[in-house]
Amino acid sequence: MTSTNDLLKRLLAGDFSPEEIAGDPVLVSLADRIYGIKIAPVNPVKPRDVQGLELPVAPVTEVAPPTDMLIEVIGNIAPAVPVVQDLNSPQPAEAAATSREKSKLLTLLSGTGFAAVILNMFGVLSTALGSMCSPDDLCPSDGYTRINLLDFYKIDTGYGWSEPIQTGTYGIPDIVALVATGLLLFLSLRK
Repeated sequence: MTSTNDLLKRLLAGDFSPEEIAGDPVLVSLADRIYGIKIAPVNPVKPRDVQGLELPVAPVTEVAPPTDMLIEVIGNIAPAVPVVQDLNSPQPAEAAATSREKSKLLTLLSGTGFAAVILNMFGVLSTALGSMCSPDDLCPSDGYTRINLLDFYKIDTGYGWSEPIQTGTYGIPDIVALVATGLLLFLSLRK
């Protein structure tokens, strides 16, 4: 038999299970004084030992065919209230119309850009803009009918003009502009 001091040390160290504490009246008294815990003695009862004790059972609503699947049938539930959409947000039809308008605008702008690049490469734009060039430089009147895309702001001098593609000359900016506007036109037509 161990002394009370040993029991106290083991209780403070947490070496006892609740069943061991409940089985010893000295440990129950110590636990009550130290922790303020009231521990009732454990009296295990097996279900076979309990007879004549009726537990209240809730009625089960059976569904045809009868089952015992523990499914609860809940009746008479009010329907859900329809969700009111935000009046400030665009409706789906309006959003689709806005998307179509943007797609049409993108197609129009990319098509116009693609046509302008093609016309410039063949020197057609010089008929409208060639009169801006000063006559003492190389101008459209001298056969330089293609606008240099990197120097488009210099079309009043010879630096803004080059020979057209028919002579076999073209620049990297012309190819980049042609590919970029063509790709943009292709993507806008796919939508």
